[in-house]
Amino acid sequence: MSLHYDKFILFGDSITQFSSAEPNGFQSGLQNLYMRKLDVLNRGFSGYNSDHAALILPRILEQELNVNKNNVKLITIFIGTNDAFQIEDDINNIQAVPVERYKQNLSKMTKLCLENNIKPIIIGPTLHDSKLSKSLLVEKGRPTNKDATTNSRNLQYSNTAKAVAEEFAVAFVDLWDAFRQYGGWSEEQLLKSNGTVDSQHYVHLDELLVDGIHFSPTAYSIFRDKVVESISKYYPELSADSIPEKLAYWHDINPKDLVGSIFK
Repeated sequence: MSLHYDKFILFGDSITQFSSAEPNGFQSGLQNLYMRKLDVLNRGFSGYNSDHAALILPRILEQELNVNKNNVKLITIFIGTNDAFQIEDDINNIQAVPVERYKQNLSKMTKLCLENNIKPIIIGPTLHDSKLSKSLLVEKGRPTNKDATTNSRNLQYSNTAKAVAEEFAVAFVDLWDAFRQYGGWSEEQLLKSNGTVDSQHYVHLDELLVDGIHFSPTAYSIFRDKVVESISKYYPELSADSIPEKLAYWHDINPKDLVGSIFK
């Protein structure tokens, strides 16, 4: 039996990059699930948008794919949170991407994955806590009276990501709605929520978003579970239960025939 491990790439922005911090979080949870089956690689890049992602993904795949282009089995593409920003400052010129170009970039990346025999899981932006994110932006020297983005705007980008997934018939994880369901909020409540001080429509999302943007351990757990569900639904042959472990279970090792029983 070969000890070569095929790959599962987690590709995205800071939410992906920071996802290994929790013992049973997103990356670590998936790695635990696919232990002795696939190598789970984190390729998250803080602050990046879909323009940047579409540029670097081909180079990442050049490094990770073998000559037969059959060793990268799965990839999550979680880009759009920075694209949806609408802050009016110099940094916004680096991060914000119009929704139509966002769609083009996602389509380009999805097509690239399929051409290389990789099963993509597309994730669109989820909820946003404007009040918390304003505090974060102040800490980073980017004070603004305008909401960094809104739940309405993030929903637009999430629906765009969903449309791309449907066009290519690939997996989509609707984190916007998954978080909504977890909190028991209606869509109307979330669309009305804003960061205005003492706003009667403000919905507290601090259980899910530690700073209005990045995920709490709870949010990462929801994210992980939804990705696992999507793999079982769209790519059941690549679910953890469908992939055999490398090498024999220890109880099946024959002390009198180590090579034959371990590598059977």
